[in-house]
Amino acid sequence: VGVSKVITKLTAPMPGLIRTIVVAEGQEVKKGDVILILEAMKMENALKSPADLVVKSIKVQQGQAVEKNQLLIEFE
Repeated sequence: VGVSKVITKLTAPMPGLIRTIVVAEGQEVKKGDVILILEAMKMENALKSPADLVVKSIKVQQGQAVEKNQLLIEFE
C-alpha cells in the first residue's frame, strides 16, 4: 500500500528576496511548473510545483524578503 504525502504548502528553501510570483490564487499548477522566482546570493532560483495542485493562497509579495522555511504558498 503506497502512502502519498499530501502537499499543502511551499516554503522557502533558503533566505532570499521574492523576485517574481508567477501564479495567482485559485490557479491550477502542474508538477514542475514554476511558481515563483526567489533571489538568493545573487542567483535567481525558480521554485517549482512539487505536484499537480491548486494555489489556495499566496503568503508573500513581490520584493519581500523571506527567511528559510517561511511559508510562501498554500495549496488546496
